[in-house]
Amino acid sequence: MIRLIFIAFLAFSACAPVYVPNVRNSPMFTKAGEFQASLQIGNGVEAQSAYAITEHFAVMTNYLYVDQAGFDDEEDFHRNKFFEMGAGYFSNNDESFFEVFVGYGRGKGSSYDTYEFFGSQSAFAEGKYERYFIQPAFGLNKSEVNVSFAPRFSMVDFYKFSNEIASTSIHEEPKFFLEPAIIGRANFANNRMFVVFQAGVSLGMSGGVYFDRRTFQLAGGLGFRLGGQKKLINRL
Repeated sequence: MIRLIFIAFLAFSACAPVYVPNVRNSPMFTKAGEFQASLQIGNGVEAQSAYAITEHFAVMTNYLYVDQAGFDDEEDFHRNKFFEMGAGYFSNNDESFFEVFVGYGRGKGSSYDTYEFFGSQSAFAEGKYERYFIQPAFGLNKSEVNVSFAPRFSMVDFYKFSNEIASTSIHEEPKFFLEPAIIGRANFANNRMFVVFQAGVSLGMSGGVYFDRRTFQLAGGLGFRLGGQKKLINRL
């Protein structure tokens, strides 16, 4: 128990995260057969895709890659990789929409940072984890501008985690997070391309989180959509 408290303190006082939440994929579909993909830059490089199989059922895939070197020391860095898949339901009534997706992913994070405990110590931490999520979302889905509020609920389970200072590998209970975000998109090129921006936060819902995480997420990028588009009408 004392060792776990010690590890928790180390992780809490660190700056380089072992867990970096990816940005939310809220496709805001309008019709079956629509495919979307985007590339966004924020805490890392993020790729998203989604496909509406039917009028109400859709699937998605998401990938995150972070390779951040420190400014003062080349060893002061964090590196993260994460991939997930999901499926869900959506409903669209021309001006507003509702959707809910569930999914599963696996990731790996590592960081080398300075920990403040009995003086300043540098240490390497790494872990591998699984994440399950449920993500409802609702908002406005107009022809030129889309806005979505997506309060994602995530369960993060590090099945491997170790820290040089503690010299041990632990497997604690999964930790739960509320990760809401606001996503905005501006459509152009006859609604076949869009600029996307989002801001989100990761809020702990469990006690004793022993790994450091990225609390805030900001990202922006470009995307495109193919097929499935409803006949455009003036909805603004």
